[in-house]
Amino acid sequence: MRAVFRDKWLLVIDKPSGLASQPDEDGSGQDMFTRLSRKERYVGLHHRLDQPASGLIVVALDPKINAALAGAFFNHEVERTYLAVLAGDALQAGQRLTWDKPLDGVPAVTDVEVLGTGGGLIAARFTLQTGRTHQIRQHAAMAGTPIIGDRRYGGDAGTWLERLALHAARLKLKHPATGAMMTWTAPLPSPLDDAWTAAGGPADALKG
Repeated sequence: MRAVFRDKWLLVIDKPSGLASQPDEDGSGQDMFTRLSRKERYVGLHHRLDQPASGLIVVALDPKINAALAGAFFNHEVERTYLAVLAGDALQAGQRLTWDKPLDGVPAVTDVEVLGTGGGLIAARFTLQTGRTHQIRQHAAMAGTPIIGDRRYGGDAGTWLERLALHAARLKLKHPATGAMMTWTAPLPSPLDDAWTAAGGPADALKG
C-alpha cells in the first residue's frame, strides 16, 4: 500500500492488485482496512475496490467527516476514473459510448472512452454513473470486450495477464472538512502499464 495523500481527516491509498479492501470470511487480517486499523486511531471505509484491481481508495481518519463523505458517495459527487485493457477489436480509438445494462435487476451505467487499440486489445477509460458490484467488469464482458486478466468474467481473456487489467487511476472530490476540490492520481503499475502500451493507450490517459 502506498499513501498518496494524508491530512488529519483523509487518507488516500494506492491499493495494489491482490489486496482485499475489507475483511473477508477467512479472517486473515491481511486486507487493507485491517492493516490500516492497526496503525490508525480511526479508519472509516466508504468505498472499495475489487481485490484483483488496483488504484485509489479514500478513507476517513476522523469520524466527524463520515456523514459528509458518505453523502458525497451516495449523491455521486465523487468522480472516479478507471483505466482498463480489454480484449477484442469491436471498438475504435476515439469512440465514446455508455453501457447501461442493469446488473442483478438494478440500473447500472458506465461511461466508456476508447483511448487506443492494437494487437487485439483495447485501452479504455471509464467513469461510473452508478456503483454496482463488479460493474465495469460485468459490463465489459457483456459487451463482448472483457477485461484481460479477469478470471471471473473474462473467459479466455482472463489468462492473458497475471492480474486484472483494471486500475482506479483518478479520484476527485470536495474535501469533506475544508471544502477544497481535491484530485489525486495513481500511475499504472507493472505489468498493466506494458499491456496498456501494447493496446495503444496514451501516456497522458488522465488528461481530459
